[in-house]
Amino acid sequence: MSKEHAQKFMEHVKKDPELRKKVRDASEHILKVAKDHGYEVTREEITTVIKETWAKGKPGDDDDVAMTHFSEAPGF
Repeated sequence: MSKEHAQKFMEHVKKDPELRKKVRDASEHILKVAKDHGYEVTREEITTVIKETWAKGKPGDDDDVAMTHFSEAPGF
């Protein structure tokens, strides 16, 4: 997906309640996967860790994997 498409998608998510619900449901799946693997976390805790990781990370760092995967999870 191009950057332009990604921006348009995020704008669509902001404007469309049904699409926003689908994205939110997808983020619920991520929380379920975490809990299924023994991690008791909340959406807020994951969001905080993601933001902290992005703030200190640089492309190529070990944390870059988490940044790129969660950067595509707009529900967080």
